[in-house]
This record gives sequence, C-alpha cells and structure tokens, in this order.
Amino acid sequence: MENDVTNAIPTESKSSGMGAIIGAIIIIIILVAGGWYFIGNRVEKIQEQKDANKVLDVSTGSSTEVEDIQADLDNLDLNALDQ
Repeated sequence: MENDVTNAIPTESKSSGMGAIIGAIIIIIILVAGGWYFIGNRVEKIQEQKDANKVLDVSTGSSTEVEDIQADLDNLDLNALDQ
C-alpha cells in the first residue's frame, strides 16, 4: 500500500466550450442590434434637420441689363418664399 498514490485533486470533465461560443455570439448580436438602432435614430434626426433647414435655391442671372433683371423677377416663384 505504500506504493499506491492517491489523487487528491479531483478531475473535472472537459466540456466542449459551446456555452462560451454561444454566449459570445449572443453578445455580438446584441451589440450589432443596438448599434443599428442608434445609427438609425441618428440618421433620422439628421434627415429631419435637413428638411427643417431647407434652403431656398434661387438661381438668377448675373447680368446687370434691365431686361435680364426683369426676366429674373418674372421667373421668380414668390410662393416658394412663403414657406
């Protein structure tokens, strides 16, 4: 009996590690979904700001001739200025 060695350290069965992999995948999915949500909200806010700050684009000629100025005034859409 003197030569018998007793193992005092209990051995644990090795798992396949699937729990850790599945947990990491779930965390990655949650992070991607959260990022998608916040980026979507930010894009929506930017679009609303662009719509609110819409600048009226009026193109006129650069001529100083009276006829050209009168033509520009006749072509000006005054209803667009009422917004």
